[in-house]
This record gives sequence, C-alpha cells and structure tokens, in this order.
Amino acid sequence: AGGQFGNARPPGQPAGSTTGEVTRTFLAAFNSTTGALITSFDPTITETGTASRPGVYALALSPDGKTLYAGGTFNKVDGQSRSNLAAFDTSTGALTSWAPTSNSKVDAIAVSPSGSQIYVGGDLAHLDGGARTFAGAVDASGKLLPWAPALNSAVYTLAVTPDDSQVLIGGFFQTINGVSQNAAGAVDPTTGTTNVPWTANIVPYLPGTCTSAVKDIVISGGTAYISAEGNGGGCFDGDFAVSLGSTDSLLWQNVCLGATQALAVVNGWLFKGSHAHNCTFEAGGFPPVTKAPGEWVTWHLLDQSLTDGTIGHWTPSTNVGATEQGVGNLGPHAMATDGSQLFVGGDFTVVDNHAQQGFAIFPAGVDPSAPQSPSAAPTVTSTSAGVDSVSFPAVSSRDVGTLSYALYRDGTKIATLTATSWPWALPVLRYRDAGLAPGSRHTYTYTVNDGHHTTGRSSASAPVTVSATSPSLTYPSAVLHDSPSFYWRLGESSGTTAADRSGHGRSGIYEPGTTLGASGAITGGTNTAVSLDGKSDGYITSAKIMNNPQTFSMELWFKTTTDHGGRLIGFGNARTGTSSEYDRQIYMMNDGQLVFGVYHNGIQVIETTHVYNDGQWHYAVATLGSSGMRLYIDGSLAGTNTTSSAEAYNGYWRVGGDNLKGRWSLTPVLYDSQGATSPNSYYFAGTVDEVAVYAQALSAARVAAHYAANALSH
Repeated sequence: AGGQFGNARPPGQPAGSTTGEVTRTFLAAFNSTTGALITSFDPTITETGTASRPGVYALALSPDGKTLYAGGTFNKVDGQSRSNLAAFDTSTGALTSWAPTSNSKVDAIAVSPSGSQIYVGGDLAHLDGGARTFAGAVDASGKLLPWAPALNSAVYTLAVTPDDSQVLIGGFFQTINGVSQNAAGAVDPTTGTTNVPWTANIVPYLPGTCTSAVKDIVISGGTAYISAEGNGGGCFDGDFAVSLGSTDSLLWQNVCLGATQALAVVNGWLFKGSHAHNCTFEAGGFPPVTKAPGEWVTWHLLDQSLTDGTIGHWTPSTNVGATEQGVGNLGPHAMATDGSQLFVGGDFTVVDNHAQQGFAIFPAGVDPSAPQSPSAAPTVTSTSAGVDSVSFPAVSSRDVGTLSYALYRDGTKIATLTATSWPWALPVLRYRDAGLAPGSRHTYTYTVNDGHHTTGRSSASAPVTVSATSPSLTYPSAVLHDSPSFYWRLGESSGTTAADRSGHGRSGIYEPGTTLGASGAITGGTNTAVSLDGKSDGYITSAKIMNNPQTFSMELWFKTTTDHGGRLIGFGNARTGTSSEYDRQIYMMNDGQLVFGVYHNGIQVIETTHVYNDGQWHYAVATLGSSGMRLYIDGSLAGTNTTSSAEAYNGYWRVGGDNLKGRWSLTPVLYDSQGATSPNSYYFAGTVDEVAVYAQALSAARVAAHYAANALSH
C-alpha cells in the first residue's frame, strides 16, 4: 500500500491511536488475509527537496510477481537517489538497481504482459533524460523506450490490454497526439501513436462549466472499465465501459454524481470507490438526499453489473477524511484484488462502523454483518370478516439483495415472505392472514434473514380485533358511490375505446403501445387490466378536453418491476404527443418511489418514503383541494403538502405517460452523452387498472373504503 502516510498500526486501531504503531514512510506491506504488517518490508522513502505532498502514488507488479514498481513524489529510497521512481524485489523487499528518473510526480505505472515495457504517467516532462509529455516508457533495466504519446496535460492512470495491442491512458488531458480527445484514449504499445479508433468520447470538457478527468482504468475480459471525476455542477462523475477491439466503443455509462476515484473487477462484479450522492439518472438509482444544508447522503462503496453498469447490492460504509485536495468528502482512492478479495485504500478512518484507517480488506465469502434490524412494527387492519391485513417495511443488507422475512402472529410463525431491497429503495411487504376467529385479538412481529444471519424480532404491532363483517360494496360500487367525473375500468377485450363507467361519457382512447386483457387488480373479479410498453405511444388519453381542474382526486391501481420510472397518471395540454403544459401527476422515479406533483409558484411535490416497483398490485390516490395536497398509497396517507392550487390550463388526463422534462427533473444540468432526465423514462412500463378521476378531494375515510372494497387483495 502506497500513500502519504508516515506510520502503520495494527488492524482495528482507531485514528489517533499509537498502540502498536511503527514507522512506515509512504510504502508498506500487509498480510492479505489478516491485514497484519509485514515487518520485513521496510523501505525508507523520503523527499529531501522542495516538492509538495511527497508520497507513493503508483504501484505495479511485474508479470512474474518478482518486482514491485513504485512511483510518486520522492528523491531518496533507503538513502539512495531515486527520482520519483523505484523498484523492489518482492522476495526480499530490497531496493533494486532499477533507477530511471522522472522530473516530476508519477501517478501511474503499468507493465506490459511480457514485462519488457514499464509505462509511466504523471506530471512529467522528462523521463530518464528524454523529453516526454506526461507519459513515457522504460524497459526492465530502466532504459528509455521510444513510446511517446503526445498529451497536453497530466496522466492519472494507465492500463495495458492482455494481448499487448493497446495502452489505455486516462487523465486530465484534452488531446492525444494532436487530436481533441478528452481524458481517455488508447495508443500503440510500442510507438505511442494512435493505432485504434477510440469512439467512446463521452467525458466532457467545457471550461468554466464542466471539466471531467479519468482517475482509474481496469481491464477485464476484453472490456475497459473507466472512472471519472468531474468539476462543475452536474458534471460527469461516473464510470463507463469500453469494448476493446478494432474500434474501442462505448458499452454503457453510469452517470451517478460523486467523483469515482477507483475501480476493481472481482467475482464478476465491478466495484467502485466514490462519494455517489445522486444516481437519479441511473436505472434503479437513488435521488439526492440532504442530511444537512449543503451536505448529501453519500455512498462510498458500491458494486455494478459488468453487463450494463446497473447498481448492485453491495453498500458498505466508510467515513471521509482530509483529502489531498483538502475537500474532505471524497470516497476511497484506490482498489486492488487478488482475484477473490477486494483491497481498498483511502482517507477513511471508519469502515462499517469499525475503526480502520486508510486500508481495508473485504474478504471473499459472507459479509460478517447481519441485515439491518427491523425498523418498525407491522401495521395491521381488519376490514374483512376473519382477516387481518398486515404490512411492514422491508430492511436492507450491506451485500444481499433479496432477504426473507418471517412473520409471527402472537409469537407463532405463520409465513415467510421475500423482497428485494437497497438501502435507498425499501418496499413494503403485505400479508393477508385469513381464517381468523371474528372478535379475536392479535399482535404481529417479524424477523429478517439473509441466508446466514437472522435479526431480532421487530416491535409488536398494536393489538387488532378481527372484523366480523366484510365491506358491503364491491370495488366498482365503492368508486361509483363517490360520483367520479370518469371511471375507466380498462376491461375491454378489443378496440381503442376505454369506456367511462360513470355515465358522463368521458371515454378514453387506447394508444398503440397499450395491450388489453392483462390480469386485473380486483382479486376474485373477472375485469381485466391494460399493459403499457413504457414507450412514447404506451398510454391512455381522455378523448375530450377538460377545464382546468383545481379540486380533484385521481385514482388507479398499478403493478410494475420497472427500474426506469415513468408517469402513471397526469394532466397535460396535449391529447397525444408531448404536452407543453403538464402537472397534476403521479410519477415513479427510477428506484420505485412515487411522486405526486402540481405546479403552483414552482414545483410542489409529495414523495413517498418507500418504493413500489416490486411486481405487486398497489393502489394510489392523489388529491388536491382547499386543505392542500394528499397522496395515499394502499389506503394509507403517504404525505401532504399545503399547496391548494395547480397551474391554470385546459387539457387531457393521460394514464401511462407524458412530458416530465425541465422543471420536473430533479437535477436540471447533467453533462453526459445520453441527455438523461429524471426519471429515465417519461412512459410507464407496467400494468394499470381501475382509473378514476373525481371533481372533489376524497377524504381519507373514502380512500380507505375504496381500498378495503378490494377485499381479497390484502
């Protein structure tokens, strides 16, 4: 491990402790299983000149594992002159005779598959006495080689393809060999000239607005994975994958905000160190959440799919320290692997709530941490004879996505449920406990298991008396009881008209991206539902224009597993195509949270805490009236807002999609090649049923009554 440190101490000692501490200047070796310091490796590395921030910033092994190359800012090793480059015998730890010189800081070293070429990058202008612009190469004896790409600024990372056909370069430069190409590219391994077209030019350079630099490149299975750090609001901070071949082309990019410093590929996953705080634009990604003014909730360790870059379930936590840049909020700076374990280095002093400074090992196998403890007691209602309806929020684990939940009635286990969750995307689980004696009273608890650990039990629900009667109205009767302006049951088997069951003649039109005949939301009923394809023609629209609704309720059932979000229902001034005026809407964010929004003196929204893209039917009602905005999910109030007016225009109710551009984007500026917005899709991919709109704000009691009327569903 290399860095700016001056001491090393045993694993688990807190920052500031001197217990077991020994001197190590910029470079140390540790047992890869226990983390114990290897005492036989003890080079003394110093900078006796005036260079700032001395340290070791680059390490690379020879292919045979016998030589460790080190680069950084230093001029002596064990009392011998070494100008920012040195090499060590890994069997003895001794300094070798390899001694090429670099006139300035070295940030990157990579070795060719044969071991005959050692590529060096950094702030240098000269290497071993020869002119080199930020990158050059020497051989295993230290002799300068002709490899000489022309760059206009610093190099931070280098990687050589396994077949020795390309050297990949990343850094802060904007040109390679005189051609405009920002931050990343590939060159010939012998000459440094450009030999393969690099078409993955996605890293932006907009001086004064957005400048991104590449910080790390790792190669695995013919693909290069590349990380970036951006400066400028909403600038590219994520990572991307490049397919290497006759043309180096973009496979995918991840546009999470929060500079990505380091990458490693382990066991079929891409691991990254960053301070990700806004993944709104990623499939299933999380929106920004503030924990204090100007301070975001950040995720410093994440994993991603190698195939498409989507975020996995590995979410250990580290704190942040005083960084080289003095910012104090960056994530881990370095990652490496032996093929099964992950090694992480950075400015942290705590890992997963344990004292551990600077260097951490994540072993192969099971995370020693249990899932998060249950966060709340179950909520229980009884609205049908002999039935308790139980619901409770899911929890998350640091590395297991799908958890199992054991549900207990009066201390006896009655069911096991499963759900997939992330720390930022927690679904709500539901269970219908039927066959109970009317008038009996029960309490419920639950535990969580990840396959290896089981949490303690949740706190108990409030005692609930089992109902002796069932709802007197069917679901359609309950809706019609409250005089909807229109009611689309969406049960047609053919045609393009969604009939209005309210009697007001306000029918809807099925656009081409809709499919009739899906299984419906009303359990035990025969009415079907409509599937939406999530594309620009996948919606249902009202046939007639409607006058500026200022007091209303909108209601529907939906089911989805989408991770791209979409608009479930809303009001806009265009019957087809894209509205230029649009609000009064419920839409889903990428992670499955729901938002109810109107536009009045700016955006006014209610956002759910939990997510609802779990593949189950859910019931949503949004109301606007003199008492403000209300959003109800599955019969219960999810949030309020005091706003009591919406934007003034006439328009059409649409189910399944319409505009969400501009003012509804959570981050209005994002510099990336896809032009992404929030959510990723304006159009909802899923199933919808039983759509109704009312000219009044339904009360909480009426919402609960409607939900209860679908008695067999919960």
